[in-house]
Amino acid sequence: MKSGQILILVLLIVVVALAIGLSVASRNIINLRTSTQIDQSQRAFSAAEGGIEKVLSRLPENIGESTVQVGDLKAKVNVVASNIYKRSISLGDVGQILLEGATGGEIKIEWAELQTSEVEDTKGGPASIEVLQVYGEDSNQQTRWYFGGKFPRSGEDLYSEKSLGHKSCLSSEYWGCVILGIQKPSPKILRIKPFWASTTVKVSGVDSGALSLQSFDITSTSTTDWGITRKVQVTRTALPQLPAIFDYVLYSEGDIVK
Repeated sequence: MKSGQILILVLLIVVVALAIGLSVASRNIINLRTSTQIDQSQRAFSAAEGGIEKVLSRLPENIGESTVQVGDLKAKVNVVASNIYKRSISLGDVGQILLEGATGGEIKIEWAELQTSEVEDTKGGPASIEVLQVYGEDSNQQTRWYFGGKFPRSGEDLYSEKSLGHKSCLSSEYWGCVILGIQKPSPKILRIKPFWASTTVKVSGVDSGALSLQSFDITSTSTTDWGITRKVQVTRTALPQLPAIFDYVLYSEGDIVK
């Protein structure tokens, strides 16, 4: 009788120990798998980032698809170039468009997307915009235009004077639309600054004319031996987006006095 009770007790101890051992082993396996997946994911992400960095240093020569070796992994990189400028410009920021190399004499500027809150009064919209065209090295000239959004606004007294010299146009996607002639001589860049509200701006050529390349959409994908894939997407503009203060320093119409 006692021997049977001892046997049952031993069996219970063995079962409990086995259950604990299996639980610990299972947890260790899960932790190991999770750690490995995290490591593989980080390797794939780093390789995808590395592909982006290598391609960025060679723009615009490498438009299209290419494979880049990053360490022991490969990144498949696709670069799509666009001659249309589109960007959401925040208050206090400036959008910068490359005019050099444009094949047409006119450009279309659209702003304040209709299907967003950019046109709502409660958000301050639609925004007013200032457009500044900067000429080449042989000229110290600028041309400015000003286009009002919600009118009238307090202190917004430049509407009629500064909006001359343009043609109105209609847009199915944006609240505001104007067509400007690319002024001579040697136009280099166009800078657009919003007032009252942030706004999305789209700049494109008119009719058969086109701007030079304005932006590059870059997608980089890398896959590890475990089949873990990570993707990185980056948009790079053709020109650096210099802050608004540069309109009054680097592009001053008169001599700069220290």
